[in-house]
Amino acid sequence: MKYLHLIWRNAIRNRLRTLLTMAGIAFLVFVMVFIATALTEMTAWQDVAAPHNRVVVQHDLGLATPLPIGHEAFLMGDEVARHAEHVIKFNWVGAYWQDPKNWPASFAVDIEGYRKLFSELRIPDEAFDRLRKTKNGTLVGESLLKRYGWKVDGPLNMTGTFYDFNPELLIVGTFTAPNIRSEEMLFYRWDYFDEMMKGQKIVGTYWMKARGSDDVVKLKELIDGRFRNSSDPTETITEKEFADQFMQMMGNLKLMVTLICGAVLAMMVLMTANTMAMSVRERVTEIAVLRTLGFRAGQILSFIVLESVLVSLAATVLALGAAFALFNGVRWSPNEVYFPVFMMAPKTAVAALVAAIVCGVASSLVPAIRASRRKIVDGLRQVV
Repeated sequence: MKYLHLIWRNAIRNRLRTLLTMAGIAFLVFVMVFIATALTEMTAWQDVAAPHNRVVVQHDLGLATPLPIGHEAFLMGDEVARHAEHVIKFNWVGAYWQDPKNWPASFAVDIEGYRKLFSELRIPDEAFDRLRKTKNGTLVGESLLKRYGWKVDGPLNMTGTFYDFNPELLIVGTFTAPNIRSEEMLFYRWDYFDEMMKGQKIVGTYWMKARGSDDVVKLKELIDGRFRNSSDPTETITEKEFADQFMQMMGNLKLMVTLICGAVLAMMVLMTANTMAMSVRERVTEIAVLRTLGFRAGQILSFIVLESVLVSLAATVLALGAAFALFNGVRWSPNEVYFPVFMMAPKTAVAALVAAIVCGVASSLVPAIRASRRKIVDGLRQVV
């Protein structure tokens, strides 16, 4: 640490060059953080779903095909009850508020079972009692309420898209959750949904909670086996598998993001390597003088590598600060429909810092080794 001042002074010797290099690194790191954050948000549901034993029953043909209400008798019967509890009807309602860009996640559900099934949601008793008594009542996540400026006891008139009706709701309360992403939704009573649909008894999916991890497999065999030869066969999957479906629709995004981030890191290395090569070449004689004063080759090598790492880390910290202020502070989102929450995760920041260290080391290693191995006489003789 006693040579840190010397290393930093060498790093900013040519201030314009250092500034331009840091600006380039900061821009590339910001791009990398943006892409990684997008992937994190796309896969966030998978992480939320993983700890729970929730099971989803959907039509074998996919989510676009509803299930008949007749399946409910078996799903809520004693045979299924031995392996599951809190069976509910669950309909996603594609509706927007005022503008098609304002498309909150809204669901029509059996409210009694929903509260027990999604026990991680903190729903006040008073708000839930009001929902019981208000047919068109809705509970809104605290984060969603603040984002759109809605008020409790205020009307919430939405425009339907997927279903041919316009929900005219009354906000009767809010709920919170440990994960803020779970607050970006609202839910209301399924019987109100069915009334607006003129009693068509449309059920998108059935959700339930397996009594244990072993019961998940048994539920798949029991339910799918029961309806296999019916006109409406089912597919029973876990909540995590249900979330995975949406990722599979978009292809291998993880591989794509990994390749893009790899390309960005390679550009960072090349750009920083050019700067370090020029910097070391300008200081050939100075390095030779340091060697004559007793500095060892290993020290010279470490000075140059640390100089590069310091520049990379400084630029990365600036980029992370800007990303944190924009994503986590201002809560900016590139698209509020697909990314209602767009927040940089701690693992993304750690990965960016590791990438900065890798960039610093990789870009300076070759010129550092050459400089440390050059003979003192050759260094003193060379005119730059």
